[in-house]
Amino acid sequence: MSVVGESPKKDKTAVQTFGKYVGILGDPACRSGWQKNFPPMAEILWETYRPSHVFVPGDVTQYGTVAQHEEILAYCRRHPWEWVVTMGDHDRPIYVFERYWGPARKVTDLGRWRFIGVNTADGLFTEENALWLRQQIKNDTVIYSHIPPHVPGWTFHSLSAACTSRFLGVLDDFSNQVRACFFGHIHSFDRKEYRGIPLFVTGAGGAAAHGLGADWYEGRRPFQAMAFDTTAGEIHLLENRESSSQ
Repeated sequence: MSVVGESPKKDKTAVQTFGKYVGILGDPACRSGWQKNFPPMAEILWETYRPSHVFVPGDVTQYGTVAQHEEILAYCRRHPWEWVVTMGDHDRPIYVFERYWGPARKVTDLGRWRFIGVNTADGLFTEENALWLRQQIKNDTVIYSHIPPHVPGWTFHSLSAACTSRFLGVLDDFSNQVRACFFGHIHSFDRKEYRGIPLFVTGAGGAAAHGLGADWYEGRRPFQAMAFDTTAGEIHLLENRESSSQ
């Protein structure tokens, strides 16, 4: 994990040892009160799957301050796992984010799996981002990013239609190599599919868990995280049913 004082190199690919499971946990700390919700959800993830890594599609802070990055890092360091974070809209400015978490976009190789973190914190998926992503994709790629594409059910809190077209164009060209995509921002678990690729919004890992209706929030849901089986490629949903946003 990148910590204060490190100078991360842009777009560096990290090859690491890893376990059977890795976690995916979105939106842990971008709302007030996350301190009572995120630690129990993280503990459930740890006790259930013992993930070697946790991939976070953004929003590890509410306002992107130094103090807020340091506060959540203290929780993340409670267990011997690696937190790999791409940037959310609440995590700006980028120069503070990268001081704690390394590059806002990143590539992590775990055995046959390649996890690619894409930076959509500014609400954009640019042509430059698309070119970079195309250059990183290989067989058995998993993509994680903060803001989801503009698809039915997610349009109220998503990328623009133009940015979505650009992102889905990448999936069109690499549909045989991309195995799954994970997004945050919506704070409610949901699953779509595009070209046979499962697209997930991960649910809230600690900040403001919502229910999801046809294309807007509806009701409540528990806090949620996901686990990815690196041996079989299976994806599991995990919930803290003792807790939900009030």
